[in-house]
Amino acid sequence: MITEKIKSVISEHWFILPLFVIGIFASGFHSIPLVTIIYFPLLISYARQYWYTVIIASILNIASFWLSILGLQDDLYGNGRFQHPWWMLAFTILGTVNVFIALMGDYLASRHNYSIIRIIVFPTLFTGTWLVIFGHLFGLGDSIVYSNNVLAGFPDIVQGVTWLGGRPAIDFVFTLFATVTQELGRTTSLSSDNNINLIFNNNDNNNDDGDEEQQQRQQEEVPVLYYKNWLVHPATYYVILVTLLAIFGGALNNIHPDSFFQIGYPDYVPETVPVGCVIGPGGIQWQRQFNYDRWLNRTRTLADSGAKLVAWTEETAATQSYEDEERLINKSKALAKEKQIYLAITYNQIIPPTISENKLVLITPEGEIGINYKKAYPVPFIEPRPPGKKEIQYIDTLLFGRISAGICFDFNFPWFIRQTSKKNVDLMIESSWTWGPTGTYHSQSNSLRAIENGFTLLRCGSQANSGIYEPTLNGLFNQHVATITDSEYLFHLPIQKRRKTLYGYTGDLFGFTCLATGVIITIYLIYSNIAKYRHGGQIQV
Repeated sequence: MITEKIKSVISEHWFILPLFVIGIFASGFHSIPLVTIIYFPLLISYARQYWYTVIIASILNIASFWLSILGLQDDLYGNGRFQHPWWMLAFTILGTVNVFIALMGDYLASRHNYSIIRIIVFPTLFTGTWLVIFGHLFGLGDSIVYSNNVLAGFPDIVQGVTWLGGRPAIDFVFTLFATVTQELGRTTSLSSDNNINLIFNNNDNNNDDGDEEQQQRQQEEVPVLYYKNWLVHPATYYVILVTLLAIFGGALNNIHPDSFFQIGYPDYVPETVPVGCVIGPGGIQWQRQFNYDRWLNRTRTLADSGAKLVAWTEETAATQSYEDEERLINKSKALAKEKQIYLAITYNQIIPPTISENKLVLITPEGEIGINYKKAYPVPFIEPRPPGKKEIQYIDTLLFGRISAGICFDFNFPWFIRQTSKKNVDLMIESSWTWGPTGTYHSQSNSLRAIENGFTLLRCGSQANSGIYEPTLNGLFNQHVATITDSEYLFHLPIQKRRKTLYGYTGDLFGFTCLATGVIITIYLIYSNIAKYRHGGQIQV
């Protein structure tokens, strides 16, 4: 008896281990885009079996996600690998709460007769609860998201979706695939018993002496009905949706605004200007933060190479008094005026007992301060300091157009960076510093802000990717290089105006609409189950 029970459990839940392994490579720092896409159809398929498989699937998802980001805080303080596993577990639980909520809602929806209900609940709850709970309520932005993994794998689709609705739209489209695939085992998206019986049971009366001509006619109608059923199947609609998004995104990616139709390079390729990144100590050589001349000399080298704008990575320098700050800024002003460059310096200002600021100061060629910015979103737990004002600053220039700037984690908050659309910023400067295995992941996530808002991004990061990110995923001047510490790099920045995007106007309206839709449908499903139970029915579990 026990043996039979064990065999039954193994037979029913054998897929847990493969699903766990797949989950590790569907999220985190070693994710594979296609694996991310197929992971959720498999997770949902398992979770829909029973109410307790929802719990098992959620725990499985937490475990795989946990392993995939286990090194998130590695080398932050030079302590080696996997130093904070329990902190990472807590972070993972916060980061996957939207999956648990979406799986619960999807379980209720999967018992419903209408395909639209079965399809829409998971992607709307997944998208909306991530935006509101993880992004806003927990204050973690899009620092850890599944959709970050698909950016490089499906550029045309991502371009089109992001232009329309930003990060929430990406979440919705790729998780919609998961529920649509669950419908593939169904003949039609409509609840038509007559059609189903006709298709699958048309031979039930073969032994009867009924009208042979009628039976023959029904058999001939089967393939026609089957074909018509697929025309209205959710999978067909999804293919059409993704195709249109890919065409739209492909046009944005591959047709430069001024190149149509077959315009020659000299007539549409924008002018480029050399710009540079000074890569600071990046948490590895802290003592060098106080050697201001070291970073100013690297800046001078870039200016001598032709750079008209130089930005430092996050916390390249440090000050411990207002006198230190004044000395650093005065030296920077003198260099910017001498070399006639725009210079974005960064420094960690700690003046005991109360002052702790992560700052970026943009100095003009006239030696004036154009932007004096304090990081608006310090990293929770890692930067225990008061945030700066949540307002994007900018200056207007003859050479680069309208310039603005932000620091690292600020770019994980799409609703904050969207101010660049409202203020029509052409060029955005990002100074960043990451650690351990997070560099590429963080760079990919931050670069999405350029697509959402249509600006060109100059990103300078230590232990990360540095370079030029255009508002398209395969722009003519996209230039990225992995940068570690204590170095300088020269790039060629295209001089171009910001491109308008729908997301720039609507912001996260799509994401909030998803949340409202998912919550309303879930409440309806709960209510209908309770009402059915009160009238003598059985709650579907």
